[in-house]
Amino acid sequence: MPFLDVLSTQPAGTARAFRLQGRVESVGKKQFPADQMPAFDFAVQPPLRMRLSFPVGETQIIACRNAQHAWAAPESALRPLLEGLPSGGQRKVFQPIALPFTGKQLALLPVLLEVQDKGSSPLEGTPCRVMDVRIQPALDRLLPLDAQNWALRLWLSLTGTPVRAGISTPMGSAVVRVDQVEFSAELPSSIWNTTEDAKILTPNDFEQIAGRIFKSVPRR
Repeated sequence: MPFLDVLSTQPAGTARAFRLQGRVESVGKKQFPADQMPAFDFAVQPPLRMRLSFPVGETQIIACRNAQHAWAAPESALRPLLEGLPSGGQRKVFQPIALPFTGKQLALLPVLLEVQDKGSSPLEGTPCRVMDVRIQPALDRLLPLDAQNWALRLWLSLTGTPVRAGISTPMGSAVVRVDQVEFSAELPSSIWNTTEDAKILTPNDFEQIAGRIFKSVPRR
């Protein structure tokens, strides 16, 4: 599982990173026309770097963390995302980006999942294998209510690369097209560079803005 391997606790000297670029096909009942799908770009290079680009309203917002330096752009569009943020008790440093598991521990994850092969289904002429993934029912019942009853459907190319993904949760559903997935030891340094129209953020403000970007997506 390459995505989880990147975020798992790795031995010293094994830096790994990935970048995911795609478009939002639908959110809940809202279907976007093929030429108007909002674009998104997510890059992470544990333990110190993360960058998210996603449309909020009519504006593409970028939020980036580069070690202990964080910024978001364009500054002119950030006011609604910054309003009402708590002013007290802010952390002064970022914590490392990682899951609290080693790669060997993550190898046990398939035991917890129920995976169903739904056969082949072409996507715009590309042959794909469709897979449904969910938590095993006996374990799902033990989770908090807002974490239960989620389901993931993946469209995989013949090489196993995801080209489409649909997720359904108690909060809503969404389908995205995956245009490019990149795994590497290190991403280009230019990805993390501050743009001219950026606003420098504290660690607390960065996490709040990243959270509000996700919450700005319509749920149903």
